[in-house]
Amino acid sequence: MSESTFAALGCSEALLAALTKRGFETPMPVQAATLKAGLEGRDLLVQSRTGSGKTLAYGLPLLHRLSEAKHAQALILAPTRELAQQVGAEFHSLVPKLPIASLVGGVAYQPQLRSLQMGAMVVVGTPGRVMDHLDRGTLDLSQVSMIVLDECDEMLNMGFLEDVEKILSKVPKGPQTYLFSATLPAPIAKLAGRFLKDPVRVQLAEAGETAVHADIAHTPVIVPDHQQVRALVNLLLLDDPSSALIFTKTKAQTEEVAEELTVSGLQSAFLHGDLAQATRTRILSQFKEGKLRYLVATDVAARGLDITGLPLVVHVGIPTQMENYIHRSGRTGRAGAKGTSLALVSWKESRILLAWSRRGGLQLDWRAIPSPAEIREVQSTRLVERISTSISPALLAQASRMLVDGDPVRLVAGLLGLAQRDLASGFELPNEPDRKAKPRFDSSRERKDGGPRPQRSYAERSAARSEAPRPESAFSKTRPDGSFKPRKDFDEKPRPYVRPKADTPSAPRKTWENRAAEPTGPWKKAAPKKPVDSGPARPWKKK
Repeated sequence: MSESTFAALGCSEALLAALTKRGFETPMPVQAATLKAGLEGRDLLVQSRTGSGKTLAYGLPLLHRLSEAKHAQALILAPTRELAQQVGAEFHSLVPKLPIASLVGGVAYQPQLRSLQMGAMVVVGTPGRVMDHLDRGTLDLSQVSMIVLDECDEMLNMGFLEDVEKILSKVPKGPQTYLFSATLPAPIAKLAGRFLKDPVRVQLAEAGETAVHADIAHTPVIVPDHQQVRALVNLLLLDDPSSALIFTKTKAQTEEVAEELTVSGLQSAFLHGDLAQATRTRILSQFKEGKLRYLVATDVAARGLDITGLPLVVHVGIPTQMENYIHRSGRTGRAGAKGTSLALVSWKESRILLAWSRRGGLQLDWRAIPSPAEIREVQSTRLVERISTSISPALLAQASRMLVDGDPVRLVAGLLGLAQRDLASGFELPNEPDRKAKPRFDSSRERKDGGPRPQRSYAERSAARSEAPRPESAFSKTRPDGSFKPRKDFDEKPRPYVRPKADTPSAPRKTWENRAAEPTGPWKKAAPKKPVDSGPARPWKKK
């Protein structure tokens, strides 16, 4: 955290009071690096990871520069409706009566049209719905003076970059533009060069491909694909987290994982893009309020989801890109809190994860699948702790009366049976042979003498192979004593014995003469030709 204060950076008294009420004492690094430049009207090109406090980083200077005019002054584009709604809620927490128009898909048009007609000063939306309002003529961007592109790399991945360029082309020249992105690929860098003027570039140490989040512990587990859901059940029963966000690769997998968890006694729900907006909003509200413990979602559905104090993120199979893995893991360990990123990977995916760890500096702490015996032992320990914290004088008196006439051991056993009757103990799953050690293909493992393995170049390895002694072979041209063995002297493999055929008299050679006397078929001889009876001769008939 930065040692500067919001007041020293130029924050107004009203916003200082709102920040204090929400518990923000000092600005986070991205906020300290952007607030002053934003208040001066400079363009910002910020490369920062998810969960670093970037919403306030562009929200505070934007709120300071708003005027009293009742028209659209600021436009904020986000990749998903959940993130757009999250931004609107963050702004309302600082300025409750701020008129905001939330232009997102999947909801009715009438509330959005009403907000625009009443003079919303801030427009927050997704590129698709914003383009829809522009085509309908219900959105006027002629007086917009501030633009924010939030999570621009995700908009690129979702195919929204072309819509973003069309929207920016409809804004008058010269607006103050903020571009926030975790990575800066070539298309985004080109977009920034086209629409940003002399921007202040902020690149935090944890941004980009070398993202290392010290507050997140990465704990992968090697398990076959068909056993990953059951392994997840065992791990959740053992760790017993207060809540967890579980990522899957497909929409169908979200439903399968949520159903398996619910059957195992772990309350869960699924979230993906095919659900109705009202259903998605209800599920997200339950998860944020703590009424729903486990949420299974796809990447797109969970984009922009900000849960305070989320302790665990689970990957049921890793995504195809390291950046997406970092985005997923960034849902935990936010705002200085500790978090855990648990990845269930196959052997093939474990190789990819190891490569990412070397490339991004991730510290991997490999885990094993807990057995039902280990789960029951941990559950018993938790039960003892719960019992010790729930003792009262009335309960002690009741226990004394029960022990007068009953066997203490049998009584405690019966109470344990009632308390643990609905607790699941997991599945019996096989672990890898050396489950405590790193995978055998990890090049960073140490040698038996304690030192690290030598890192040699390709040329050094080739030279070592050429100088190494070759094994003796019967097909080597040069013998160990230096003599030469010709190819013809090699011992040939004996051929299999073939029994000779019996002698049979040779048939006479067929000629045209004896071939005509042969039968025409295998079952009978040819019948002799009969003379044709043409009847009595007819007299010659003259014409």
